[in-house]
Amino acid sequence: MLWEAILLGIIIGWLRNGKLKYLNKVSLFGWPLIILALLVQTAVWIDFNTSSGYLTTVYPFIYLISFVFLLLFIFLQNRQAGIIIIGLGILLNLLVITANRGIMPVDSTRMPSTVAEELATGVKSPFHTTITDNTWLDYLGDRIPIPYRRNQLLSIGDIFIGCGILVFLQHNMLKKRQPKH
Repeated sequence: MLWEAILLGIIIGWLRNGKLKYLNKVSLFGWPLIILALLVQTAVWIDFNTSSGYLTTVYPFIYLISFVFLLLFIFLQNRQAGIIIIGLGILLNLLVITANRGIMPVDSTRMPSTVAEELATGVKSPFHTTITDNTWLDYLGDRIPIPYRRNQLLSIGDIFIGCGILVFLQHNMLKKRQPKH
């Protein structure tokens, strides 16, 4: 969903006579927090996929910390177009993940049976689990199917994040008009 939002944001920016070079002028305060969040999540994926098991017991905690880094980044921004929408999406995802002990619930009934089995047994992802009767805020979990990606579902938070990215990119591709004196 993020790649689609980026591509669509750039296309809309171009259609509005925007230019990619104007994105270079955008100031994002605290951008290393994004890198830190990605590094934290990448470390979990590496540990999970190599079956080293060093971090297994703390995956949920580490995952939550990465979201805190992302929210700190959002907080540091100066109300740029789209940033608040992205922040709302991150907050919605953090809310459902926190309510479910650090794991994003997924509606496995909307996925191919092999993927649903892998989610249920914990071999598919360290960050996701199937929705059960004990799931809190399941309506905020990954439930929205993507027609052209059978193995992926979106959450409401993901939709907000994608919309925020789209708004941010296309808005910032436009040349800023100078105030008239």
